[in-house]
Amino acid sequence: MSGLEVARSYGHTAGVTTLAAGYNSRDALLLSGSDDRTCRIWDTRTNKSVGKISGFVDDVAAVDFVGENSIAVACGPTICIYDQRSVGISAQASDTTAKIKQADNDSEIMAMSTRGDFIAYVDEDGHLSVCDVTDPENPARFTGAHEELASCVCFHPEEAIVATGGCDNQVRIWDIASEETVSIFKAHPVGDANRLVNPPFVYALDFAPYEDCTVVSGHADGRMMCSSDDGSFSWHECHGYSISAM
Repeated sequence: MSGLEVARSYGHTAGVTTLAAGYNSRDALLLSGSDDRTCRIWDTRTNKSVGKISGFVDDVAAVDFVGENSIAVACGPTICIYDQRSVGISAQASDTTAKIKQADNDSEIMAMSTRGDFIAYVDEDGHLSVCDVTDPENPARFTGAHEELASCVCFHPEEAIVATGGCDNQVRIWDIASEETVSIFKAHPVGDANRLVNPPFVYALDFAPYEDCTVVSGHADGRMMCSSDDGSFSWHECHGYSISAM
């Protein structure tokens, strides 16, 4: 790879906060969410916006493709589900096919991940929930929580587990069947923890295809951490500042 920019797309009027790439029959599509309180669908072959959902009451925190024909948009304490086939050039946030709401209807959703018809999402109170979009009225909130805000979440591509990261410096692995935490890995501050500009909050993570590394996480202090059943180890100077995406 040359590292050179190959395309640029325009449309949002404020910062882009979240992206999601399509897969299978939608592999040419890209979703974006923004502080302008809209979600856009892009065709990467033309680099043009082919769909827009406007009218959200808060900034869009997360977007993703889900199921065969749906897209999910997280805004405040709600995930809105839309039929992608009916999203035209200018759809409204109210044109949902379903809504997934927080049990307390108050805690904001910070991030989400999809696999098939399932959505895993985390909130500012540290909780993980999983919902089947074919049964949006009955999301399952898992037992336990991060000690601080939960900032990222990821489904394992094959196994029935989910990983989450939070501002308690922890990576947690959750078992979907039992709805409980099965492993916790913590990033420990380097130096004087009371004087750190960037503590090792977990801002991004993904499952790794290696036997000696289950999850790789990116942290606010610029480190990457590899975690497995044998423990964890960190590369402390990967970046000079926060790792916000992986």
